Amino acid sequence: MKSYFKLSAAVAIGFMAFGTFTAPANAAGPYSCSDSTYGGSYSSCSANNTANQASTVATATTVLRAATSRTTRIMSDRISAALNGNIGSVDVASNSLTASSGMAAGDMAGKMGAWITGSWGNVEDDNTDTAFDGDTYNAMIGVDYIVSPGVLVGLSLGYEDVDIDTAYNGFNGQDGNLSGDGYTVAPYVGVKFSDQSSADLTVGYSDIEYDTVRFDPNTGNRIAGSTDADRYFVSAGVNHAMPLKGNWTLEGRGGITYAYEDKDGYTETEAGGTTIAVDSYDTELGQILADARFAYPYKQVKPYGLVGLEYDFVKEDTPVAAGQTLSDDDFGVKFGAGINLINMGSNVTGGVEAYTVEFRDDYEEYVVNAGLRVKF
Repeated sequence: MKSYFKLSAAVAIGFMAFGTFTAPANAAGPYSCSDSTYGGSYSSCSANNTANQASTVATATTVLRAATSRTTRIMSDRISAALNGNIGSVDVASNSLTASSGMAAGDMAGKMGAWITGSWGNVEDDNTDTAFDGDTYNAMIGVDYIVSPGVLVGLSLGYEDVDIDTAYNGFNGQDGNLSGDGYTVAPYVGVKFSDQSSADLTVGYSDIEYDTVRFDPNTGNRIAGSTDADRYFVSAGVNHAMPLKGNWTLEGRGGITYAYEDKDGYTETEAGGTTIAVDSYDTELGQILADARFAYPYKQVKPYGLVGLEYDFVKEDTPVAAGQTLSDDDFGVKFGAGINLINMGSNVTGGVEAYTVEFRDDYEEYVVNAGLRVKF
């Protein structure tokens, strides 16, 4: 009955959180015209090439996907580790240590935990009409507390940095650029149903400032601007572990994520002083995610292989002109590996993970995460 109550509460909270975010319709005209060739109107620009777009446009969905998926993945991993030891609670040594904390199994003495995680990722679009390449960085810290057996609440703070060269709006060998940084706050809750199963919910807000550079496709003039963005996201998921033959375990996760980002309208300045108004622009992304980790605990470490699927059920496509191509698959596959360090001290755990996103046309993504958690 208690497990049924926990599950019902988690599902109810998830639906309430998803209902909180209702994205307004996209503002028209995410383009800017800097030359009379385009007629000086957004409609004329939208019929022309992507070089007329500010650097926030073609990269918008990728930046939102990369930042949100990385943040929510970090959160789900930290929650599951706090509740039941990186998804599955597995005895790893003769002294009855568990993967969850390095403390004696069943010991409820340290109910509070603190953690820190860093992440680097590279994203690349090879499609000529929307080409870009760059790096994203994330750092997060968090504190959580077990309010009752099997129920954990916490709060995390994060910082992100984006630096992407946008070849699609460059000129004569010079790339445009999108750079940005900002902060995230994200409360979270986790519920443990058994030694093998748990659920988690994270909601968050990010305040991001973007700086953009592009070049007029006719004159080559440099055009720069900056804008602020508000990002809202929610992620919910369930985790389950099952033993396989030998000492192997299969650790699975299924989840859903929704994110919405609203960029303010702003003014670009062209070389020579001409100013160009850029409309506000919003982006939304909804994803269904499923991961499987094949783990083999050995002494004080737990190495694993990772395979995952991601499906974009809501997404803003990059606007391109007639005759231009757009490679933007809704499906992606993750391949990776990692190792959890499960007895670094009496109450310290950590881990490193690397993965790549494949099978999206003309798109590649590489990510490395590393984290440390202390229970006290």
